[in-house]
Amino acid sequence: MNPSPLLPGPEARLRARTERDGWGTVVRGGGEIDPDTADEPEAVLVRAPSGGDDGAPLVLDPSEVSCGPTGLDALLRPRPLARRRRTPFAVSAASAQVVLLLGLTRTGGLLGFPVPPARPPGRDP
Repeated sequence: MNPSPLLPGPEARLRARTERDGWGTVVRGGGEIDPDTADEPEAVLVRAPSGGDDGAPLVLDPSEVSCGPTGLDALLRPRPLARRRRTPFAVSAASAQVVLLLGLTRTGGLLGFPVPPARPPGRDP
């Protein structure tokens, strides 16, 4: 694992750890994605060990990330680059806040992330 802050100095609000294994690269993120840090997830994924250049899967794990709509946009932004490189790209796990945003916007499928479907009206658990 290679822990690295995405922003320099002790005020870093966003961080990433990169893991490379036999099937691809996993980038685990933590911290807050806001307008000041929104460009960082894409930059980290581009610099990931495979960089997606070898066609190996590139997986983002934002299970320790908090964000709003700006953060969701930042998570979706690497998709076109991955598509151009013919690199499978997905989100493997997510914080409750990210899962909520993916569900509300119905964008989980774009990231290969299974968001539970909304329950039909009148069907309480």
